[in-house]
Amino acid sequence: MNNEASIICKPTRDTFVRFAIVLAAFFGFGMYFFYDGAVGYRKANEVYFSYKAFADMGQEASESTLPWGGERSAQPLITAEQVDGAWYVEGKYPLPADCAATTSTPPEAADYVAMRKSWSDCWTAYTARMHYPVKPAEHPFDTAAIREQWLAGCVCMLISAALLYFIIRTARRTMQLNGELVTAAGKQFRICDISRLDLRQWGKGYKGVAYATVHGRKIRLDGMTYGGFDPAAGQPAEAFMQALLARYQGEILEYEPKEPTDTGR
Repeated sequence: MNNEASIICKPTRDTFVRFAIVLAAFFGFGMYFFYDGAVGYRKANEVYFSYKAFADMGQEASESTLPWGGERSAQPLITAEQVDGAWYVEGKYPLPADCAATTSTPPEAADYVAMRKSWSDCWTAYTARMHYPVKPAEHPFDTAAIREQWLAGCVCMLISAALLYFIIRTARRTMQLNGELVTAAGKQFRICDISRLDLRQWGKGYKGVAYATVHGRKIRLDGMTYGGFDPAAGQPAEAFMQALLARYQGEILEYEPKEPTDTGR
């Protein structure tokens, strides 16, 4: 809405697009950290210790002079203990809840002849059946590393909540000029209350940012967020500033008015 007496600059679409991109990034990272803390790191530990078991059994097969008996297939691939309802290796590295449900060696590792010939081929066959990565993590993840993932996820979610608050606040605000009354940054004041207009960033590197000093307090006039400078929309932020300057009689810091674009070319 724009006329001689009143100019209303609403939040621009680009502002919400930028907010949405940053919000999606932090929310996505937060969910990723939570997944690693709850599932990912535990599954990585299972793959790591399974790989280590295959390597140890392959070494044993290469050094053994007698084939394995039935006792080998009855042994679990990973020896785990339950602590406070969770499964651990060596009481330090958490495993998935269903990891200890396997009480026997998988057939790929129990095959003495195949393990003696190439345990890495047996491991590849096992990972294909279990849908595990062939290459395990470089190291297992302990309880401290898992706590860090939960902490990082919480931090990302707090930032996401803060961003959501700013999105809602921005959506509810406008930058207005109604006669002698200015509305900006959630505050209202009269033009005669402004003692200084700092326009050094208006139209420069931080295009559309100005500061009005009102009763010793700086109030941000953000033309990039409110109104914008789209020529197709009539450059609402610039129209707001020009109307404000036409009625303002106080001190101005380094304002360089925007030169009109020659549309005749």
